[in-house]
Order: sequence, then C-alpha cells, then structure tokens
Amino acid sequence: MNEDARDNFEEDDFQEAVARFRKMVKSDTSKYFDVFEVEGIVDHFLEDGRIKLAKKAVETGLRLHPTAISIKIRQAQVLMHEGKLEECLDLLSMAEKIETNNPDLLLTKGGALNLLGDVSKAVEAFEHALKMPIDDIDETLYNIGISFGQSGETALAIKYLEKAAAANPKNEIVLYELGYYYDKDSQFEKSIEYYDKYLNIDPFNHSVWYNIGITYNRMGMFDKAIKAYDYAIVLNEDFLHAHFNKANALANNNQFEEAIECYQEYLLLDKENDDAYCYLAECYLNSDKYDDALLNYQKAIRLNSSNSSAWYGSGLIMWSEGQLTEAQTFFQKAIKLEEDNSDFWAMDAKVHAELNQTKEAIDSFEMATMLDPENIENWLAYSEMFYDMDDTDRAIEVLKTANKINKSNAFLNYRLTAYLLDKNEELEAVCHFEKALKIDYSKQNELFEFYPEASKIESIKKLITQYQTTKF
Repeated sequence: MNEDARDNFEEDDFQEAVARFRKMVKSDTSKYFDVFEVEGIVDHFLEDGRIKLAKKAVETGLRLHPTAISIKIRQAQVLMHEGKLEECLDLLSMAEKIETNNPDLLLTKGGALNLLGDVSKAVEAFEHALKMPIDDIDETLYNIGISFGQSGETALAIKYLEKAAAANPKNEIVLYELGYYYDKDSQFEKSIEYYDKYLNIDPFNHSVWYNIGITYNRMGMFDKAIKAYDYAIVLNEDFLHAHFNKANALANNNQFEEAIECYQEYLLLDKENDDAYCYLAECYLNSDKYDDALLNYQKAIRLNSSNSSAWYGSGLIMWSEGQLTEAQTFFQKAIKLEEDNSDFWAMDAKVHAELNQTKEAIDSFEMATMLDPENIENWLAYSEMFYDMDDTDRAIEVLKTANKINKSNAFLNYRLTAYLLDKNEELEAVCHFEKALKIDYSKQNELFEFYPEASKIESIKKLITQYQTTKF
C-alpha cells in the first residue's frame, strides 16, 4: 500500500472495509475495493491466520486491479502460507521484473527462500530489502529474525533480533524473543540479560518471569529459578506451568519436602497429570518414604497405563524392599513401553542377576550397554555381576570392552586395576592404575574402597607418591 494513502486511511475505515468484504463473501455478491483497501483486508486475514479469506480477498483484488504489484505480492504471501513455495517464488520473479526494488517483494522472497532451506539466498534477499527505506524497521527486522528462528536458524534469528533491539530498545516483543532464542542457543546469561531488559519496561509479565525461571533452572541456579517461578505465580496464581516447574526446581535443588508440597498444590489444580504424580513419587522415593512413593506411582499408572516411568519407579521400590519377582514384573512392563531406555534394561539385568538368572541378566546388560555405551555405571554393574560369580576374567573382558568405547574414564581404569590385582596380574594392573591417575588423581579411593588390599602393594603406593606432586 502507498504509505501516504495508508496514513490517511483510518483504522475504523479498515475495519469497515473488512466488514464490507465479509458481507460480500457471505451474500456471494460483488463490491468495489480500492487497492489499499484490498491490501489492508489481505493483511488482516493473514495476521489472523484466515488463509482462505485472505486468498479470496486476493482474488477479488486482482479481478479489480489486475496490474497491482502490491496485490500480487500478497498473492505470493498467500501461496507461501499454503506451502506452495515454488509457485510463490515464480510469481515474485515475474513481479520483480516490473518492480526491482520493492522491499515487500524482497521480504516475501526471503521468507519463501528460507522456508525452502536456501538460507544464503534468503539472507541476500532480506539484506537487499533492508537497504531500502522501510517504516517500522524494528518490526521488519523482528519478522526476519522470527522467520529464521522458526526454520531452526537460531544464530541468524539472534542476529536480526539484535538489530531490531538496536533500532528500538523499547520493543518488548523483540526483547522477549531475544531472551527466548538466547536460551535456546544455551547462551543463558544473555537470555537473562534480555528478559531483565523486558522487565525494566514491564515488570508484571508473568510469562517473562516464568521463562527466567526456565533459564535459571537450565543453568543449575535453582534458588533463582524458584524465586522467578514465585513471581510468576504471584502475578498469575492459576499459572499451572509455573507451579509445576517450581516443584521441579525444588526437587532439583534436593528440597524434597518443599517439592512435595508444591506438587500437591499443583495437583489440586490439575488432578489428571500422571507425570506430576510420578515426580511427586520420586520426591517421596528420595525421602525414603517408599509407601507414599508407590502410592503415587500407582496413581500415575491408573491415570495413564502407558507411563513407563511410573512402572519403572514402582519396580525400584519393589527392588529396594527385596521383592525381586514383583520388581522384575514392573521393570519388564516399563521396557515394553520404552524399549530404548538403557536404565530400564540395566535394572532388569540387576534383578535377573540377583535371582541367579545369569543368561537373562547378560542379555539385559548387553541391551543396556548397547543403548547407552557411555553410561559407566552400567558397565561397572555388568562387570560386578561376573566378579561376584568369581568369574573375574569375564569381568575384566567387560571393562576392556567399555574402555575401548570410553577411552578416558578414570572409574573404568580404577576398577580394572582392582580386578587385575585380584588376578595377580600386577604389571597390567599398574598400567591401568597409572592411566587412571593421569585422568583423575582425586578419584583413587575408587580402587581402595572396592579392593582395600591394593593399599599394601608397593607399585601402587609408588605411583601415588609419584603423581601426588603434580595432581590434585
């Protein structure tokens, strides 16, 4: 639309034009609309996501004004919203031959190219448009940034949103999105910086306080996360996600009693959330309140029998109480629901081992270590099964396999040292002990706690003395 014409066309006039258009569509009649009226009608429906009506408005506009480039651009925008990107670009290519320096055309072209995955050409089109006079430049830069953000180009989203913020430091939505995308890019301090800038303008936005809580939680700063969630809840006491995330942050901060209370408050508002019952159960489990934990895991299962975590948690309680057959039933149910979870397979293996079901235990440990070969605890548990069976050779074999995959892990080498010393293979044991000391000298007690006799072996003591002057 011609900007002078737009300036002289009041918002009420736009609403009147939209109303006339709706009436025309409903009565299946024909009415006349100026070019700038058509532009406003199409823009209105595109902003509302009413693509069919936007398309109808374009068709009406082209019938009345077949040579209007501005309407053809909006036709291309409709095609883009319909996912017809090649058709969109073809139409823009024809229009570009008539108007080579139309910023709206170039911005639409950039959006379509971006959706097609041609990022470099999209940037080229956007940059070309930005060299031209554009009103509300911060809004344009914002739209470019969001276009890249929605296509997963987070770095480019941040780049253009930063430019938008520089153009208008008071644009709240730009500050909000910068906080969001910096968080998404794991630049947490920058995320907090922009959320704080937003709050300097509007300190009462519960969504921003909630997002700050999420960012602090990801930073492991749980106290600050809890405070942020508290602000969100004060501003909107019915904000379910804030209650839920506050409970999670309390649990992450090992404040299990407070987390239990918070989950209970949340469940008063949302009684059907099976995950919340699971998290509540975990808090009880971490507080050694096994009966309460089992009760809440069972509530989760009643709400959602496909909740694998609830079955697994129930199995952990049965296992901790020595009810191995019941534990096995729960673990196997969890595995059926989530076959690629290494933790489920590892616990299933441990129960099989305790029931002397060696073949089944081996099969389950093999699955656990295949699914998550970097999980050292599973490898150690696998090897301990053989060690407890007085099959130290196979225990060593398991850890040597693990060592090939995890080449710089001190725990594996300290445990290998113990097994090899137990086999009187001191020379090889010393090699692994030295390797472990080089990786992490401070964890040497891992050897002595598992195999106290090692503290009496001269070659072991000599290596400790040798490395204690350079390692901490």
